[in-house]
Amino acid sequence: MKIGIIKPDYKITGGFEVVVNRLKLELEICGHEVTIVYIDATDVSLKDIPYPITDDMYYKNPEFFKYINNFWKYKKMDVSRFDCVISTQPPSFAVEHPRHISLFYHHMKMYYDMSDLIQEVGLQQPFHRKSVEVIREIDTSSLNKVTSILAGSKTIKDRIARFNGITDQVDVIYAGINPHLYNFNGTVSYEYPIVVGRHEFPKRPELFVAAMKKIPNQIGKIVGSGGRTEDLKKIDQILTYSTNEGITISDNETWKQMSNGSFSENHENIFRMAKKKKYVSNVHFTGRVSDDELIEEYTRASCVVCPAFQEDYGLTAIEAMAFKKPIIACIDGGGYAELIEDGVNGFLVEPTSSSIAEAIEKLTTDKALATRMGNAAYETSRRYTWVNTIKKLNEHLIF
Repeated sequence: MKIGIIKPDYKITGGFEVVVNRLKLELEICGHEVTIVYIDATDVSLKDIPYPITDDMYYKNPEFFKYINNFWKYKKMDVSRFDCVISTQPPSFAVEHPRHISLFYHHMKMYYDMSDLIQEVGLQQPFHRKSVEVIREIDTSSLNKVTSILAGSKTIKDRIARFNGITDQVDVIYAGINPHLYNFNGTVSYEYPIVVGRHEFPKRPELFVAAMKKIPNQIGKIVGSGGRTEDLKKIDQILTYSTNEGITISDNETWKQMSNGSFSENHENIFRMAKKKKYVSNVHFTGRVSDDELIEEYTRASCVVCPAFQEDYGLTAIEAMAFKKPIIACIDGGGYAELIEDGVNGFLVEPTSSSIAEAIEKLTTDKALATRMGNAAYETSRRYTWVNTIKKLNEHLIF
């Protein structure tokens, strides 16, 4: 079968890009001819919108019009050369084909599950509410034409029902993890807590930083990098100084304000004093790491903290579980929360630095508990194989 995977190209490599590349390989192993069709998602032109848009209109709401332009790109795309298409990130599901599977991992989140949050923290663009209304309408219209929607988690399936009112043609498919990680059989130890992932809003590594300040006798590591890394390092300095000087900074200030570069005059004053005082932080930043270095971090971690808000799936958690690591996730963690049986393979906690710190301390001070929960986490990870993923996908390819 000739299969086209329709993929927006954001010029980055994240968890979803890893999933798509692995999906292509697994389908080819099954004997299919697979082509990934990329569309430049960073394109800022509006040439595909079939009606005039003035510069003033665009600059008042650029993200909205970029989305609309991409929507029309997919809608006009000729994919007749394929026997089946698999669309991926929004709005690639606007592509039209009689045999169309949507591998659905998230909406354009600022217009859906993140809409209220971005308004709360002041990140919304003008006419946000109208943009939400328009985008939900066109997305729902497109998704209703899709043959099968394969949601990447129960969390995502619930969002599709909630926001688009679609339930009948929606199934859940869990992506497997890289077999290189899945088949690891080396030695593990339980030394220090880590956070792994891109530093973007609202992944909330800031809550991990704040949590570590409540257990200053322990070292924590932040593994990875992203668009918010420099702000995150600045937050670490501010919180290190504040902790040593008895200054209180709330969690909301930390992850809803400072994480987006919104440093108040008070925060800037603390930062200036922090640079002069030079207290030593108990949080270490690794920066971007290689695959081998990531494995090293997983093997040595006492636990892996996944503090993200409304995560779509939770691939990082499953990877960590494959190394027998207990997971700490938040009750509002979306896909992460699906994976955790509280007290068995990890802890589900309130999204506060105090709750995260308490869970970390339990695992770092009780190696027997960390080992027991890590073994349970390992058993959880065994469910998430590419064999199971492709088996589920093949059920929908035969229609």
